[in-house]
Amino acid sequence: MENNNRTSIPFIIYLIPLFFSVAVSLVLNQAYYNFQTSVFSNENTLLFVNNKIAGFIIFFSPAIMIACIILRIKNYVSIKIMKIKIFSFITILTFVISVFILVGQFFEYTDINKEVIHVRNGLFFTDRNYIWDDVAYAEVSYESGNKGKIDIIYNIYLNDGTKINVRNSNDFFSKIVNLDNFMKDKKIKINRKTIQSKDYTSIENTYNNNKKGKDISDTMQVVLQILNGQNINK
Repeated sequence: MENNNRTSIPFIIYLIPLFFSVAVSLVLNQAYYNFQTSVFSNENTLLFVNNKIAGFIIFFSPAIMIACIILRIKNYVSIKIMKIKIFSFITILTFVISVFILVGQFFEYTDINKEVIHVRNGLFFTDRNYIWDDVAYAEVSYESGNKGKIDIIYNIYLNDGTKINVRNSNDFFSKIVNLDNFMKDKKIKINRKTIQSKDYTSIENTYNNNKKGKDISDTMQVVLQILNGQNINK
């Protein structure tokens, strides 16, 4: 029993920085998004959409680098690449690739505002501006995700075939009602998959945060608004 405790202590200690990296990653992801919006959005922005690839990089890269640093300290493997120990090499490579991708992804976004829909696909690509007459229609639906959770889908389709997945926005639930109402005022066709009675419980379990009360949460009200087209002021 004593031996088991001794061997388990180092393992627990090494897990602490990994858990810490997750918390840091969540903060960095929001800071990255906020910085993007501060640079590229304006006062007329209805919704800002970035690419989720940046979020994955920010989430996984610190954990990979910390794990490699721990393995390097423990010196489990003596293999070298270009005279650098393999785990040090992986740490450096992960950092360089992550920075390169994050810089590129910083310039990949869609700014949906009252005048135009501004689309940029990366650092070295030209911008595209669409007026609202270029919007063919929008589509709102839902599907079952992992562990019975319901995923909301909200796409805007443009006349040239471009599809904008506005659900990727970090501000989706706080700003989608204003965008939805704006498109209704613009007489843009919005195809909605209304909530089926058999799915309502699953949707409520996913999005109703007021578990102890009878009132539905703000997030659940947004879901009702965009799926059923109910007029809810937000």
